[in-house]
Formats: sequence, structure tokens, C-alpha cells
Amino acid sequence: MRIFFIPGFGEMPTVFDKIAPHIGGDKVFIDNWEEIGDKPRKDINVLKVAKEYVAKYNITANDLVIGHSMGGWIAYHIKHVAGCRIIQIASWTKPDRVVMPIKNHKFVYWFMGSGLAFNRFSQWFMVWKFYRHKPSKEIFADTYRRLRMRKITGVLNQMRVVLEPIADTITVSPDLRIHAKADNIIRYPKGEECITVSGDHFTLWTNPEEVYGPINYFLTRS
Repeated sequence: MRIFFIPGFGEMPTVFDKIAPHIGGDKVFIDNWEEIGDKPRKDINVLKVAKEYVAKYNITANDLVIGHSMGGWIAYHIKHVAGCRIIQIASWTKPDRVVMPIKNHKFVYWFMGSGLAFNRFSQWFMVWKFYRHKPSKEIFADTYRRLRMRKITGVLNQMRVVLEPIADTITVSPDLRIHAKADNIIRYPKGEECITVSGDHFTLWTNPEEVYGPINYFLTRS
């Protein structure tokens, strides 16, 4: 069985380094930075990316896709396209679960493109404000640093994957969801079954056993 791992917004596949070694199977790690790219793609959305991944990697119903955050959002749409099983970690199936203080998407893109969103000061402030006393401080800071250092067109492409609406109605459901109630990036699932874990958005890094344990239990049962 092939298992695909898709990281979240701004993340690298290394975000799975603490859980992947404990999960059996033929593993494939997808790098969103490489696949989505940094050439401007104003028409991009999550369904287009899902279809691109399904086509490139020949994902079928026999495969399993594990996604963290935005990666779980992509996985959700991959299941819609390919019918495979998916596991979401700190992710969402409803757009309102994403914590966004600014609701206007066009303003979000402008704000990010202006350089105000990702700079040294904003990185210091976000780490200090939300993560200074948390075990996930370093991985959050590393992700933020990458968003600050990479080409803004690539950052905007990924943000469009998060925010842009699609025409299709999605009726599939995740096969397993793992989420922390203290997640301050993606709200806890509302009225949907999930495994509750400790930690925050990065539980797969700070408390990996709480994540790979339920995944392996799911795999043994299925």
C-alpha cells in the first residue's frame, strides 16, 4: 500500500519526520513548494491541485493520503477525485474552520504581497504572541521563517489553495481525523467525529505518539 504525506501551508515534508518512521507502508512525500511552484497562478484552487497530484502520482482508491493542515484539505479533495482513504491531521473540511482575522480574500492577498505579513518583525511578534511558551515554538518559527524567505508568488499560490472556493460539491468524509482542541490555526471540528489529542496545531511534532498511535490502529483495523 502506498501512503502519501502532504504537508501544510508553508511546511516541508519534514513536518512528518516524527510520525512517518512509525507507520508502515510504501511512503511518498509530496513537497507543495515544488509541486505548486512559485510562478504566479491566480486561477489555482485546492481542487486543481488535488487533480494535479492524482494525475502525477497516479493516486488510486488503493492508496492512503495523510495530510497535515492544508495538506489534509488537499487530501480531502483528492478523495473526492480518486476515492482513496485519507487521514487529516489538524485540518478541515469546512472553510470556516480556518482562523482568518481578515475575511476579504483579495485584501489577504494584497496584505501578503505587500510584505507586511511576512517580515522579521511579524515573525517575532507571532512567535512571541502565540507560541513563546509552547513546545511547538521552534517548528512554528521555522515555518514562518520559510514563508518570509521564499518568493511571495509561491506563498500566494499556497494561500489560494487554502482560500479559493470551488464549484464542486464535496460529499466525501475523512476516514480518520486527528485534532487538538488547543489548535489556534484550524478550529476544532464542529459536529464531526475525530480523535482528540493534546498539544496544538503541531501535535504531530510535539506529541507524535498521540498521532501515529491512532493511525496505526486505523491501519490494523482496515
